[in-house]
Amino acid sequence: MGPEEVDSGAFPRTADLVIIGGGIAGVAAAFYATREGFRTVVVERKPWLGALTTAVAVACFRAQWDDPDFAYLMVPSIATYERFADEIGVPGYDIGLRQQGWLFATTDPRGLERFQQWVEGQRRLGITDTELWTGEEARRRFPWLSSDVTAATFRARDGWLSPHEVVYGYARASGATFLLETEAPGIRVTGGRVAGVETLRGFLAAPRVVIAAGPFSRRLVTTAGVDLPLFLLRRQRAFVADPAIPPDAPMVADDDTGVYWRPEAGGAFLGWGLPEPPGEPQDPVPADPLFPARALEGAARLTPFFREVAARLTRDRVSVAAGQYTCTPDGKPLIGGCPPVDGLYVLTGDNGYGIESAPQAARHLVEVLTGRLPEPENRFRVHRPFRPTGKKVL
Repeated sequence: MGPEEVDSGAFPRTADLVIIGGGIAGVAAAFYATREGFRTVVVERKPWLGALTTAVAVACFRAQWDDPDFAYLMVPSIATYERFADEIGVPGYDIGLRQQGWLFATTDPRGLERFQQWVEGQRRLGITDTELWTGEEARRRFPWLSSDVTAATFRARDGWLSPHEVVYGYARASGATFLLETEAPGIRVTGGRVAGVETLRGFLAAPRVVIAAGPFSRRLVTTAGVDLPLFLLRRQRAFVADPAIPPDAPMVADDDTGVYWRPEAGGAFLGWGLPEPPGEPQDPVPADPLFPARALEGAARLTPFFREVAARLTRDRVSVAAGQYTCTPDGKPLIGGCPPVDGLYVLTGDNGYGIESAPQAARHLVEVLTGRLPEPENRFRVHRPFRPTGKKVL
């Protein structure tokens, strides 16, 4: 499905709801908002949907969380992906769902004890299918793991998907209007409430505006006189092609360093959240040509075959891309209203978990939009106490 199948072409003058941002968050929100009866318009400055951060994601999902807020977002979202064709009402629609599992591994001598506490926390939240393994048990299942691995957790129903297919599936089924190649420089506010959106194609009047613009969300919201506690971190994704990489491997994350990889089309995606200072929003985001070498070296700590992959790698079998995580002080998203401006909402700050949380995050936003979820009861409200989050890894 291509952009020509969702771009309405004609510019509407009014809407019940305007969503700025056509990534997976904004498009999912359009689907659920339209289902609730909102006449919804999505404004996207790129020529196609899901073209910014969504396009460079590793696109994995997991239910291995011991924090109730993350479990609230991820577990129902995974369930939605498992029945996505039914959710959007398009029989047989394929989102490339691959449930090959997610393996967390450690070389920490006390890793088994640490992982046991983490798994117990998951079970308290109803996530009961995460397996806890010793290093020997992990190697029995995945013989390519290093002999240094002391413990691991594994959940078979975790995995990854095609974000492009999710985005266009939601768009195709939503009934919303999509304005591609339509830049929205700012929000018009009159008398303390939203009046609509200024675009380069004209003014679009609406009593409600949702900013779901990823790295550009903070810049946009300031045009309405509001600031958000957001900062941006560059994150990179390498792809290496090599037939020695097991295609049936799970997503593998080094719990000690944060490096991760998963199989992909004759090779693997690799990522690593290396320390970098926060930056300004960019499009495109420049990538470091040396990143693949660093990621391969990091991944080889737990999966030594990557040393051999690196030794025979040629330039034509490696690539690197970069995007920006939109982050918050507590690692949790901002979903809800933006006081003191009436009618202004945000769906942003996903901290790199946008794909795995998109369905439930969008439904949460709709609960706020309809008034069924009052702001004081909204766990992801913009004005909340920001407390440090525990285990995140990626």
